[in-house]
Amino acid sequence: MDYVLIPGASGRAWYWHLVEPRLASRGHRAIAVELPADDDTKGLWDYAEAVLTAAGTARGGVVVAASLGAFTAALVVDALDATTVVLVNPMTPRP
Repeated sequence: MDYVLIPGASGRAWYWHLVEPRLASRGHRAIAVELPADDDTKGLWDYAEAVLTAAGTARGGVVVAASLGAFTAALVVDALDATTVVLVNPMTPRP
């Protein structure tokens, strides 16, 4: 199964470096996404595009998103035909 891993505000795929080998050891493919977080001109739709590009043809898998990544996950789950969405400490639009 494919796991698309979306980081939080840092935008760094490295965030998932401990998770990737654990998924791989169980026969899954981990796709850790690098977001353009260091570019102040980029927004959530640009992040969504980065996720879809990184995911390539992966469909029907699991989307895992941390913190700010939850907003991006909401934008891509349908396009990725995700069977499961896991939000780790997700940010919310309002308290």
